[in-house]
Amino acid sequence: MFLEMAAEKISVNQFNLRHLRSITKRLKMRIKILIIVSAMTYCSFSQTIYEVTPGTKGNEIVLTVANISKTNPTGNVNVSLAKKSSSLNFSKEEATIENLEAKAEANVSFVFDVNRSTLINRKDTIEFTITSPDGIMMMKSFIFSYTGPKEFKLEQNYPNPFNPMTTIQYQLPQDAKVTLKVYDILGSEVATLVNEEQEAGYKEVRFNAANIASGMYVYRLQAGNYISTKKMMLLR
Repeated sequence: MFLEMAAEKISVNQFNLRHLRSITKRLKMRIKILIIVSAMTYCSFSQTIYEVTPGTKGNEIVLTVANISKTNPTGNVNVSLAKKSSSLNFSKEEATIENLEAKAEANVSFVFDVNRSTLINRKDTIEFTITSPDGIMMMKSFIFSYTGPKEFKLEQNYPNPFNPMTTIQYQLPQDAKVTLKVYDILGSEVATLVNEEQEAGYKEVRFNAANIASGMYVYRLQAGNYISTKKMMLLR
């Protein structure tokens, strides 16, 4: 029995991994990898560095394993995440290909989210091991670089309307003194959520409105010379 890992192929839905721009957390980025696994006790492959954006969800790695034997089927091929990263949350970390007929291929998919609070401009490596009952073991590594935002931006809070908790997200393309405050419709300050120097990156703050009355409120972000305000509704 031979397990083949063919040359790597990458496809991303409408995006080039080398040139991903700053995007929202709802981006569905798909990475498809076709790997060749040779019949040897150990092998590994060098990797390109893939750029991903903190806060993106539904990213996918697809490993395609092929049995290149012309006559012998195999099974119970295990694919597992051996080296993890605290910045990446996988929906599963292990999968088994129960049956793999001669000259057949099988896909194993691993879906992951990137934590929004991940520090930008640094790299992470994750590693999968692929093993079979025949004692074959392969390893496949992926190197990710976390890209930073290109512009200042204040997002709409969610949920909105809310009761009593809501999340406010914003992004900083550079280090800045940041203040994030909440005001009522008369302009009176209700709460100061952030008042500090912050490093560039993607930020997230939870606002608890348990002690204030229902109604319309305004939240205001100032980061250096950048100022932005948005409205939110508290409904009891």
